[in-house]
Amino acid sequence: MDKFILTQLIYLNDGGEKDFLEFESIVLPLLEKYGGKLMFRIRPASESFVYPAEGELPYEVHIISFETKDDFLRFKSDPVRAEHLHLGTGSIKKIILFEAGA
Repeated sequence: MDKFILTQLIYLNDGGEKDFLEFESIVLPLLEKYGGKLMFRIRPASESFVYPAEGELPYEVHIISFETKDDFLRFKSDPVRAEHLHLGTGSIKKIILFEAGA
């Protein structure tokens, strides 16, 4: 059975790094509870891009797997995550999300 894979390009508001890192320190450990796994957490540097990129580069790129999309939806609804969501929404300018799999 195929896994459900998410790729997130995460862009931060100016000055949002501290709150974002606090948010991640709380929510990333919750992934395992829902069958999720952070496969890659990448902070790309401009010299890492071989194709000319215009505009802002993402602060981080996350590639995350779950057994099913329902597992991902349950993770998104986790009460601990919900309690700290303000740290994410206050620090993140935008997320571009790609979904693949089940």
